[in-house]
Amino acid sequence: MQFSLSARAASVWRAYEKQLHRRPVRTQMTTSALLWGLGDVLAQRLAEQRKTLDQRRTGMTALYGGMFMGPVGHYWYLTLDQVVSRLFRPASPAFLAAKVIADTAILGPIYVMAFYAWGAMTIDGSGWQGFKEKLTKDFIPTYAAELCIWPAFQTFNFIKIPVEHQLLAVNLMTLVDASFLSWARNQDDWVALVMNMMKGKSAAEDTQQPAKHAKDV
Repeated sequence: MQFSLSARAASVWRAYEKQLHRRPVRTQMTTSALLWGLGDVLAQRLAEQRKTLDQRRTGMTALYGGMFMGPVGHYWYLTLDQVVSRLFRPASPAFLAAKVIADTAILGPIYVMAFYAWGAMTIDGSGWQGFKEKLTKDFIPTYAAELCIWPAFQTFNFIKIPVEHQLLAVNLMTLVDASFLSWARNQDDWVALVMNMMKGKSAAEDTQQPAKHAKDV
């Protein structure tokens, strides 16, 4: 059984590699769409605990992954590698640092803003005004949360993963990140919600302490 699963996985990987070589942009768009759509499903089922899936929202999120992250990510990682290779010796610490800094400072904020814009225009229909309000309220904390994940992950990605597979690695990590972004984008104020949850947990722990001490006495 283990051999059969390994053989099947190897066969799927070879088919993916073949398509990536023949149709790189289309293949990246397809995988990005699938993984972003799955990320939104996880957000709805696990974070929001919805019993009924908002299929339109999932479809629009998948479309964002396919239409934006697929082609943009494909050309971004290839171009980033080519440009930085001209400035620093490949695989050197300066080469790696330059790629991580550029990815974090350039693609990072564009990635967040583009998803908020897409959601305002196609998912909830709040339009330009809704996008501005969401950006004013949530961009800085959302980008700060992204900084807790992506620089470290991209350091690993740029060291270990061949450039043609770096977007796939990013999209696999995006299963977690898209879940967070989908959840955050669909909250009125996700920071306040998280803070309230933390306060509620702290208050519950405080009330349990006297009961524990009384039991010990």
